[in-house]
Amino acid sequence: MTDEPDAIAERLSELQANVLAPLVLGGPLHPVRPFGVRLALLLGDGAGALDRDLGSRIDVVRVRVARLVAPVDTLPELTAADWALLAALNDLLQLTNHELAGVLTRSRYPRLLASVRDLCELVPAPADVATALSRHATFARVLDCFRTDAMVAWWTGRASFRGQPPPPRLLRWRQLRSVQVESRRVGLADMGHGIPGLAPPDFADALALWMTRTPLTDLATATRKSPPFAWSASTLAVVATPPGRSLAYRVLLRQPHDLAVATLARAAREVPPRFGRARAIAESFASEVAAGIKLLDERSGAA
Repeated sequence: MTDEPDAIAERLSELQANVLAPLVLGGPLHPVRPFGVRLALLLGDGAGALDRDLGSRIDVVRVRVARLVAPVDTLPELTAADWALLAALNDLLQLTNHELAGVLTRSRYPRLLASVRDLCELVPAPADVATALSRHATFARVLDCFRTDAMVAWWTGRASFRGQPPPPRLLRWRQLRSVQVESRRVGLADMGHGIPGLAPPDFADALALWMTRTPLTDLATATRKSPPFAWSASTLAVVATPPGRSLAYRVLLRQPHDLAVATLARAAREVPPRFGRARAIAESFASEVAAGIKLLDERSGAA
């Protein structure tokens, strides 16, 4: 691995164009080569070589996302920590790449998983509510990522393709060969199935850890099925302050109300009693949200 400035700038540009832009602007996302911990933490050094026009378009959409929950006109540029977190997402997605390793190199998957976890541990949580909002504006759509898988069946066999279209040769003479194609979308949270050398919970745990690095996004998707929301130091830090509590309440209101109330109540119960202050914060916030949603629903029903 090289730490030369030109090489870092090149990798950062790849990450901006192939991962960040589609994540924020929409469109096909194409993970690039894994970064690993060391290179990911150096990416911020290459920010001067980024595509400024693309960056401006990304920033416009980031502000729109932030305005859904806060009256802001601008957001700070992505920091070195944000780029490192984006690299961690890229590497997490590469875990689902079944062409990443061959029969003799399947140990790459557990090593890459360990690298993703180590990197997430090194990415600092947002230092304040403004930073949490800025980071959420970047990663708000992360759980909308999906992979399209295809299953092709014909008269003499079948073949499956993960994230790739079937080759044209398999689709020839469809009626004669009784060719049937079944496509399905696989959400990010479900991409951990079938990774060589890893169990689905391994991938889910890594994704859950990644989510804690962008706590407002974690709260904004709290009603998801997998990985289930759990209070972390970073999400508790957000709701421990009045401005953060207000933002967290707003992102929760954008989710199904009954599920939001149930999720917060369940997550508060799961905070170990030995963490008294953390549990108190979680319980009080869950109660406030439940009361606020009840009042809103009553007013809505009376209108």
